[in-house]
Amino acid sequence: MLKSTTIILFFVLTFAVEGFAQDYNKFAGIPFGATRQTVAEELLKRGYEPYGQSSHGNMGLSTYQFGELLVQIEFLFNQNDKFYAFEIRTGRVEEERLPKVFEAVSYMSEQFDLKYKKHASDATLTEKDLHEGRNIYEQWYGVRALDAYTSIIKTDSRYFAIGNVTHRALAKEKKDESGEKTSAAPVF
Repeated sequence: MLKSTTIILFFVLTFAVEGFAQDYNKFAGIPFGATRQTVAEELLKRGYEPYGQSSHGNMGLSTYQFGELLVQIEFLFNQNDKFYAFEIRTGRVEEERLPKVFEAVSYMSEQFDLKYKKHASDATLTEKDLHEGRNIYEQWYGVRALDAYTSIIKTDSRYFAIGNVTHRALAKEKKDESGEKTSAAPVF
């Protein structure tokens, strides 16, 4: 009796943990591993008009309300046309509006904390530390399957904040050469 109860408890806990973990593997209800068509359909259901819906390349939303921020979203697809990453971007601003970029990246980081739990270390990035290109603000290591970070990008004396989440296994997935159509079901 005790053995069967232990086994049942094990399965219940396994499914509960699996269900909780899968919540990390989505953006706005769209699971990583979904096909391009599924992502486009889900966005249209939510009232968004995605751009870049061709069979190759990325798909994006020019305006998306990310809590208090109005941002752009870019959905990235791997060689098998599966959704493997997303990037959230603010608009570009001149140097005199740089404090607004720090506010935006801080807000994104708070939202990532709510979704992915505590970040790896406290942000120490200041205006003096910014260099051309990507400047990491915070990173999250708490979710095994994902790489997540927020950063400030400096390009041509203009600045913007980004948040990026990448599903590592899907990003490295080899191209399906079998000629079979890939499943619309998530890989996890």
